[in-house]
Amino acid sequence: MNRKAECCCGQLSIEVYGEPYLHSICHCNDCKKRTGSAFGISSYFKKDEVVAKSGKSGEYSFFHEEKNHEQSRHFCPSCGTTLYWYVSSYPELIGIAGGCFVEQSLGEPKYSISHGGKLPWVKINESIENNA
Repeated sequence: MNRKAECCCGQLSIEVYGEPYLHSICHCNDCKKRTGSAFGISSYFKKDEVVAKSGKSGEYSFFHEEKNHEQSRHFCPSCGTTLYWYVSSYPELIGIAGGCFVEQSLGEPKYSISHGGKLPWVKINESIENNA
C-alpha cells in the first residue's frame, strides 16, 4: 500500500510504500517544539520505501542533545510544516511526521519514546510500549 504525507498547504509531499519500520509518539522537548504540541508522532520508513517526493523544501540541521544525534529536517517554505527528516543514528531510515498522513492514517503508534517527558495530562493507551 502506498501512503502520501503532505504539508498543510499541499505544496510539499512524500509518498512511501508499506508500513512504517517504527511508528511512535515522542515526548522529547525537541518534538514538542517541532509540532507545537504535547508530543510528536514520528513514523520511520526505510529509505528505499520512498516512492516519490514532490514540491520544494527548506532544510535545517542541528544536533539533538537529548537523543545524541544529528538531524536534518525538511519543511515547506510556504506553510512551515516539518514533513520529513533524517537522523544520523538511523542512517537507513527516513522520519516522516505521522500526522501528515491524513488520507491513509497509520493507526495507533506502537511506542511512546522519551516517555519520561510525557506531560501529566497526556494519557497513553496501555498497549503502547513505553521507552524512558
